[in-house]
Amino acid sequence: MTMLAVMWASVDLSAANVVPVALAYGMGSAFIPILNAEVFVAAAVAAMPHAWWWPVLALAIGQTAGKCVMFLGARRGADWLNRRHRDPKPERVLRPWQVRMAVWSRMLLELLDRPWQGFAVVLLAASVGIPPLAIVAVVAGTRRIAFPVFALACALGRVARFLAMAWPIAAALN
Repeated sequence: MTMLAVMWASVDLSAANVVPVALAYGMGSAFIPILNAEVFVAAAVAAMPHAWWWPVLALAIGQTAGKCVMFLGARRGADWLNRRHRDPKPERVLRPWQVRMAVWSRMLLELLDRPWQGFAVVLLAASVGIPPLAIVAVVAGTRRIAFPVFALACALGRVARFLAMAWPIAAALN
């Protein structure tokens, strides 16, 4: 177990601190894969079985903020790379599976360039996890999708995902 995971495991969740801890944990879990937000949902519901939605919403807000930072970082990096002059690389021969992956990747990138389709891709990634939200956040930052569209889809998807996980646990505890 890493030092960071031990530090988070040593935090006692109580009604007084579960919301700010959820916000911080959500932000951290957006960047550090070992900090599993879904596990935190269960812990937060157990800590506050009668007001479980507050830490769940705080976790979703923290995760959304972290993914927005990733999006904006990718956008800034893409702008910087586009300003630099790069020499073209020689073409290489692709295997059939690589061609299929390239076609699917191109389709995803084209969807992220359109407002409604980009919203749907981000919403799907944020709520279901396929494609992974971390990858979508970075790729979307390099595309033409507007930041408010990304942030709204990410927030709605995260809230829906975490509420769907928390509700059955809360129902079992009450």
